[in-house]
Amino acid sequence: MLTKHRFFKRRESMRRLFVLLFLVSMAFGAFAAGQQGEAAADDGPWEPTRPITIITHVGAGGGTDVAVRLFVDLARNYTDATFVVENVTGGATMNASQAVMGRPADGYTIFAMAMSNVNNVVANEFDRSVFIDGYHWLAKIQRDPAAVIVRRSDYEAGMDFEGVIQQAREMNGRQVWAVPVLNANKHFEALQIWDATGVEGTAVPYESGPLAAAAVLSGSAQVQMGNPFNSVGRDLQVVAVASPERLAGFEDSPTFEELGYPELNNEHIWRGLAVRQGTPTAMIEWMEDLILQVSEHPRWLEFNESNAIVPRAVFGDDFRAIVDNTVRVTEFWLRELGLAD
Repeated sequence: MLTKHRFFKRRESMRRLFVLLFLVSMAFGAFAAGQQGEAAADDGPWEPTRPITIITHVGAGGGTDVAVRLFVDLARNYTDATFVVENVTGGATMNASQAVMGRPADGYTIFAMAMSNVNNVVANEFDRSVFIDGYHWLAKIQRDPAAVIVRRSDYEAGMDFEGVIQQAREMNGRQVWAVPVLNANKHFEALQIWDATGVEGTAVPYESGPLAAAAVLSGSAQVQMGNPFNSVGRDLQVVAVASPERLAGFEDSPTFEELGYPELNNEHIWRGLAVRQGTPTAMIEWMEDLILQVSEHPRWLEFNESNAIVPRAVFGDDFRAIVDNTVRVTEFWLRELGLAD
């Protein structure tokens, strides 16, 4: 038989256990209610409650960096959301992609990338199920035509596109073409030009468009394989451009078709935005609406036109089809280089 002391001690223990269970059940109920509230919020319009980070693979002044910073500036006209641009360079563009994949798929991290990111996933045999299929390809925002660029002083001395090709023949493979990275789009564009014109050269990586431009200006390279934008504000000259017609602001720059190489006239890179798979659908829809609004802003249109960039936005499955084609083109050139079966 229990003594009175033991009885009260046991009753006190049972009371404490009951209180503990009650508190646990209350906490669980509050958690469940919060989870239901979040799920309900996913069903309605998405509004950010903290800054959204846009991670890009290029440094300050690179094409994607400039485009994204202008996008963020113009987005203020349509939303109170705060955007932060973060430059994560190196690793042949893959450091940025890995940084994105290391963050939650909650809508607060966006990847601003270019065609070269896909090239590098394929060329360096990164896991495509992660670094390609692991993204929802939100929107392609720019199409930037290929351009062959030289120093303006060389151009004024007579080095037009045919002069570039003649020099390549004389240098017998030693002519340096500055590109951001090897085994990616700019390298492939140079290969196509050499193939079409029957010459050889040496592609040297300089990490970014601005650094490749600096290599030409310093004389470290004779040619930059870039985009018209790379020559703006620098003592550089575009001597050939991939475009149906001569571009506004680049009237002295002939198209590849004019020069007798129509097969080169569609070469370009794209730039776009992606989020991790699993990102809330409502956030994706919110971002698509914002992209559409920014893409029609006069300053966005003016910036792209003045830099010979086509700004038409392409979304979702249509963008993914462009990505898949980039994979196929990359595989082709890797086989041509003997780097893949």
